[in-house]
Amino acid sequence: MNFRIIITIHFILLLTGCSDRQADNISTQNEKVSVAFMADVHFHDVFADFSDGSFEGLPVLINGDTLFATVRTMESQLTSTRLFNENYFAFRAALDDVVNRGIRYVAFPGDFSDDGQPIHIRGFRKLLDEYHHKHGIEFFIITGNHDPGRPFSTPAGKFNYLGEDGKRQPVFSHEHPMCDSDEPRGRGSELSHEVICTDEVKHYGYPELFEELGHHGMSPKENYIYFETPFSTYNIDNYSFTKAMEESGYENRLFEICREGTGGVYREDHYTNCFDVMDMSYLVEPEDGLWLLAIDGNVYIPMENADTESPENPRNFGSPGNTGFNAVVTHKTHLIEWIEDVADRAGRLGKHLVAFSHYPAVDFYNDAADNIRELWGRGRFQTLRLPDSEVSKLLANKGLRLHVGGHMHMNDTGVVFDDSSGNWLFNIQAPSIAGYVPAYKVVHFFNHDKKIEVETVIVENVPGFDTLFPLYQMEWDFLNDSGYEEIWNHDILTAENYYEFNDWHMRELSRLRFLPREWPEGIRDKLETMTGRDMLLAALSDNESAAIELAEIITTEHGFRLDDFDTWDGMDLTVDFYRIRNAGSLAFRDIPADRLNHYAILNDVLNNHEMEEVEVDRLRIQFAILFNVLKKFATGYPDDHFQIYPDDGKIRSLKEIYNPFENKLPLF
Repeated sequence: MNFRIIITIHFILLLTGCSDRQADNISTQNEKVSVAFMADVHFHDVFADFSDGSFEGLPVLINGDTLFATVRTMESQLTSTRLFNENYFAFRAALDDVVNRGIRYVAFPGDFSDDGQPIHIRGFRKLLDEYHHKHGIEFFIITGNHDPGRPFSTPAGKFNYLGEDGKRQPVFSHEHPMCDSDEPRGRGSELSHEVICTDEVKHYGYPELFEELGHHGMSPKENYIYFETPFSTYNIDNYSFTKAMEESGYENRLFEICREGTGGVYREDHYTNCFDVMDMSYLVEPEDGLWLLAIDGNVYIPMENADTESPENPRNFGSPGNTGFNAVVTHKTHLIEWIEDVADRAGRLGKHLVAFSHYPAVDFYNDAADNIRELWGRGRFQTLRLPDSEVSKLLANKGLRLHVGGHMHMNDTGVVFDDSSGNWLFNIQAPSIAGYVPAYKVVHFFNHDKKIEVETVIVENVPGFDTLFPLYQMEWDFLNDSGYEEIWNHDILTAENYYEFNDWHMRELSRLRFLPREWPEGIRDKLETMTGRDMLLAALSDNESAAIELAEIITTEHGFRLDDFDTWDGMDLTVDFYRIRNAGSLAFRDIPADRLNHYAILNDVLNNHEMEEVEVDRLRIQFAILFNVLKKFATGYPDDHFQIYPDDGKIRSLKEIYNPFENKLPLF
């Protein structure tokens, strides 16, 4: 089934809770209720005080006052898929924007902190407490693979804090091997200071995170209309705040997970290495008619060599980063059953139900996964994080109709449709404010209308985003004086706003990490030397004069000159590829319209037109796959500002966006 700007499903489809009763069930004092979803905030408190005084940081001037900043190096930011430092300022700007929009509910689909470190969790809590008490915002947190990285506290740290004179400053917790006196890497080098040891940078597990942040959504409040967990024994008919509090503590939310699958009542005789782990999932009704279903999608599969005699040893468990809903189905069976029960009750009671978790519930690559595996290899490009189509259909058949995910730092809308059952599920991938394009999602439910409206809010102008630039200048000067070869581009410090800073981050990330580490050698070498003109000629013919003749016909047909394709090169293509992958249609503002048309022409030449004079070699096949993947990234469902109509299965864009890939481009 081909979904585009307006998609009609020729079945009667019902969104959970979209009955006549539901349309009138949102609190009648408001025309609509809105929920902001901020995924992957990765909060790093750049002005936090290390409680043990171990790391003072570096002085920076703000409004005439000197503060001390404990930040990561610019080098580390530009080789990471996220920013570490500037999102501190962006997060506050995003919360201010929420306040100005009159939005009262903010949900975090995981990775709300850098890595669950005590020093950053305290800062995150302080900020949430401030906006709750000052502005009345209710926050709803659910876990991600960075918080917690393992179910129990883990020794950790970073090699690349920024230290005095621009050198790297390693900071690790006491039980980490870097703090062993025999570890030579802790003694410093030409590029690095000696290690600082402090437990402020260990990674919290569930117990500590729950204790610090449980009052922001994860536990009942008296002002909530309803609250439950997968383990609650009550229901909405006999609900009381006292009962909810009794059953929502840490010990009440443990389940058994084994290496082979779900334990407890689901445990099979051959299962091994079983442990009790917290499931943070919850359902909350903050106001009449709105049900927020927070799904803890973290699955920590026990290791083969796990020590059952030390149940809280973090080394017993694998990372949840690549497990997602595929592993929820096999290792959190209780959660799937609970989701089905919640969805059924929401429908019967006429509630607006929106689920959110850290992990995607639907394909976020617009059906490009097989092409990606063919060119880049199996497991590359984060394809391990794609949910199986059958898992997505299972969630749809369990009654979920709307899910907001994170994890990928991508802006995307996905839909799965099960032809056999007629069930479907919309998955909205909320982008991160800590990367390109910095943005968050707002979902609106209406009082007297069954449509659902989704907005994407770009975080563009952030007060203080350049506060740390003097520190980065010091870092760059040190690296430059040291003759450092892979030095980052100093021009990033000329960024005039936070949006431009993130675009620079994407450009440098593509140059310093993505292209050299992710791309096959043959096509990588060509991208580093070829212009668009070179690519078009190579695609058309092995005979240069014949290729030029054909290229001039094709480019003229589309209102271009062949020389226009010389205005961009393979590096531009690489950056644009990642822009579109991460931001979808939001990236089009940063790519010249002519260049987008050139990409569409090249895709048609390589994939939709047979050239008799061209030998089909490996390189041409690679370029054909590359441009086909680019087209798929660029032609998904509406992902900016759109409406979902659950009764007749339509999704309608509310923003006109020019996309040359959406149109048929005749070659002759």
